[in-house]
Amino acid sequence: MMGFVSTVRVRNAARSNPMIRRRPFRTYECRREFRGMVRMTGSDLPMESTPPAVPDEESAIVLEDQRPKWAPEWLPNWVINPNPWLQLAILLPLYAVHLFYFSKKGWPLPFKFLAKDKGGHSLGNNLENLTLDSVVGFLVLAGTLIWRKAMKLEPVVPNLLKSENPPWEVPKGLKVKLLTTIAFLITAFVLSGYGAVFCEQILCVLSVYGVPLTIPTMRAWKVLLGHLMWVYMGVKILGQQLKPFFPPKGKWIGFSVKSNWVWWSIGGYYASSFLFNCADIVNQLIIPQSLFNEETVVSKLVNPENNDLVAMLIGSLGPCVSAPVFEEILYRGFLLPTLVCYMPMHFAIPASSVLFAAHHLNICGVLPLSVLGFAWAIIYTFSRNLLTTILIHAMWNSRVFLGSLLGL
Repeated sequence: MMGFVSTVRVRNAARSNPMIRRRPFRTYECRREFRGMVRMTGSDLPMESTPPAVPDEESAIVLEDQRPKWAPEWLPNWVINPNPWLQLAILLPLYAVHLFYFSKKGWPLPFKFLAKDKGGHSLGNNLENLTLDSVVGFLVLAGTLIWRKAMKLEPVVPNLLKSENPPWEVPKGLKVKLLTTIAFLITAFVLSGYGAVFCEQILCVLSVYGVPLTIPTMRAWKVLLGHLMWVYMGVKILGQQLKPFFPPKGKWIGFSVKSNWVWWSIGGYYASSFLFNCADIVNQLIIPQSLFNEETVVSKLVNPENNDLVAMLIGSLGPCVSAPVFEEILYRGFLLPTLVCYMPMHFAIPASSVLFAAHHLNICGVLPLSVLGFAWAIIYTFSRNLLTTILIHAMWNSRVFLGSLLGL
């Protein structure tokens, strides 16, 4: 009875109030707008209202459960859930500190490590300094374990090659289609090489007709255009063959800008430097020194003849901008989940790492790049956010070009 009386009074209020004329409800939004106006103008009517929510003990427990297990109570919320712009403001200075200070400072060792071959002849691989970036990277890894122990996270040393909740979700029944997708990607990679040669011929013709193109600039354009062809074809193949592949509709890739990615990114970058330096020492023991002296395409892009800044700028676009995004999508976003469909994860992660290194076509870099691929695959699996490894990859490639440009 009370509900009927309230309804009648509301209708009378609506008739008497010129502000809320009756009109046909065309959409759900119109109905919501009308009801809101009735509540505002008829606040004196005996209508039933919902009291404001008051946090009780149960809701407080729910909010407390939402706090990450690694975060102590005294840690402020801006550290746990920082704004994306704040995360960027934290990331860039820490990257600059590593670039300008950590990677350039070190301590001389009390002994000189000199690699020799089987005959006792020097290979010229000296290790005279303990670099600060290696120390900082080791401290990041050690500090992570200490933090986990202090927060009673079990196990303290987790199984890095296993994930109960990986960041990807591969649709069922795609095993055959995955193989055809890999075949298409390999074909596209080969075709992009021929495309780069074709672009080089066009650039030569343009230089004949007076276009100012130096040899380093032509080389940089050739590499960049060939790379962009490969990226375009690769994105098209993944998007068409595995539709939907990319977020938000696709479930292949875990990606989020609003989540906490800054600590994963900067910590992963520091730790990657330590792991890479360790792998590089072993690499110098097993690879002949003559192979290190051979000049590669990347070294020519980083150090072009006559310090050609235009060529360096063009050559840096691919490695520093597009390559980190595409290679992370390809190897961590596609290849790693694909391999998990055919083998256990503790085999898939090392396999994807070796393939990542082999893709760079540099025998001297197979071991260090495999270690990097291994570390980045683990970081992606545990952070559940491909943005973390994209940023690590971009910082890693950028420091090579920035170091050459700034003479570091």
